[in-house]
Amino acid sequence: MNSTVSWPPSEVLVSADAVVPVTPKAPPEGFGATLAFYWSTTPVLSRWLLPAIPVSAVLANRHAPASWIFAASCLAILGLVTMIGKATEEVALYTTPTIGGLLNGTFGNVTELIIAVFAMKQGLYGIVKSSIVGSILGNLLLLLGAAMLVGGLRHPQQSFNRHGSRASIAMLGLTIVAMVIPAIIAHGGQFDPALVDPVVRNRLLTNSSLAIAIVLLVVYFLSLVFQLKTHKSLLAPTEHEHSQPDWSKGASIATLFVVTIVVAWQSDVFVTSLEGMMRAHPIFTPTFMGVIVVAIVGNAAEGSVAIWVARENKMDLAFQVAMGSCLQVALFVAPALVLLSYFVGPHPMTMEFSVLETASIWASALIASLALTDGESHWFEGVVFLAVYVIFAVVFFFHP
Repeated sequence: MNSTVSWPPSEVLVSADAVVPVTPKAPPEGFGATLAFYWSTTPVLSRWLLPAIPVSAVLANRHAPASWIFAASCLAILGLVTMIGKATEEVALYTTPTIGGLLNGTFGNVTELIIAVFAMKQGLYGIVKSSIVGSILGNLLLLLGAAMLVGGLRHPQQSFNRHGSRASIAMLGLTIVAMVIPAIIAHGGQFDPALVDPVVRNRLLTNSSLAIAIVLLVVYFLSLVFQLKTHKSLLAPTEHEHSQPDWSKGASIATLFVVTIVVAWQSDVFVTSLEGMMRAHPIFTPTFMGVIVVAIVGNAAEGSVAIWVARENKMDLAFQVAMGSCLQVALFVAPALVLLSYFVGPHPMTMEFSVLETASIWASALIASLALTDGESHWFEGVVFLAVYVIFAVVFFFHP
């Protein structure tokens, strides 16, 4: 889940469940001055990258080379997800920190969900599945590893909620089970005579994937009850830094609504150019593009927040950003896409992942279980996490 952190922070310490009345900063009077104030409080990255939106539209309309359109749409989506991060951060400041974190985590993954739906409509199930794996790896290894490294270089020892860490690792174990079972079924004809018939095997794989998706969604919503209701005092930080919002609640919600619509349109351009670029440049395989490129573009907002808060010695919040987003992809986004495939895809999508993808998730969960259960981190643990991510990135790049 994302954190509610502003740049630069202007905060007071409040309890994790307190609702603090907040008043946004007063913008200058006049329509032009208000727009100038609004633009000045948007993230710098968005101000630099949002002009890529009309550029990508012009390139797509003039049928420019797919690589040009892809590059422009990547930059546009990076600017948009940063805006989503800012808007959800602003909305979150009007709620409790726990609910705000959940809100940020949910909208932090909306870009990836939209991209996956457009890819699924075109039958690009390989990219959809690879992007799911890439998001889990990116949040757990790249994002959390970078946060540990950057935070650890300034603070020798950082700590986070040990109980939340153990619960998260247990849910990572559930993710591995959900990926291994379909993989066994898909290759079960080599070991189980009843699965030699491909029709029988495919029917079992489809039905099992649907059942697993439903179970994962149930567990995800139960985890919300666990976090927000029954064990909120155990999992939430005892103190939380509350910032004064830049925007009013109405302006924040309106921004979130408009930017999400633009993301939906831009995602269509992105997926179309992605398909064209892979045809023009076969070196970029669907697996690499899904695991690395699509995942990084879709999770840019969470990454910037996690690294910033870790640098400020708020490792508990950085852990919530990275691990919360990772688990939301595994337990909500992935099963939701399986259900959506019955309505928007050419055929139902299964939970079957390749052996390499399944192994990468297993190895990531193993590293997490060994490093995170003590509730403490330092810069060298971040190096180990990043090293594992680089190894998998290289393997996926050369994977045919």
